[in-house]
Amino acid sequence: MLAWAGCLGYAAYYSGLDAVAGISAGAVAGNGVHGAVGWLFSTGDELGRAGVYALTLAALSAGSVLLRRHGVRELPGAVVVLGACWLFLDSHIFWPRGVFTMLAFAVGFGLLTVAASRWSGRLTNP
Repeated sequence: MLAWAGCLGYAAYYSGLDAVAGISAGAVAGNGVHGAVGWLFSTGDELGRAGVYALTLAALSAGSVLLRRHGVRELPGAVVVLGACWLFLDSHIFWPRGVFTMLAFAVGFGLLTVAASRWSGRLTNP
């Protein structure tokens, strides 16, 4: 349940970042109102930070469930995902750090999936 709450918080707050910092700041800057752009980016950063904290909560709780169900095989993936959450606090998606953060998420989630699948034997073809 905690993982779902974290996912919901991430979806809401990180979407808020995109709406405020991306859409609104772009619209205001295009109309020559440059003083408001900094305020919109600052508000967007706060929303994004709350979203990443929620994502971290979801990753922690989901990782702990996976560790209980499948054992220490899940530990490398969980550690990589949590590291990516930490990097995500200030990297968003921009080159170079943001790109490596997104790659770390992909690697971490891949490791979690492979470890859980290997444990249950789901990777074998029928």
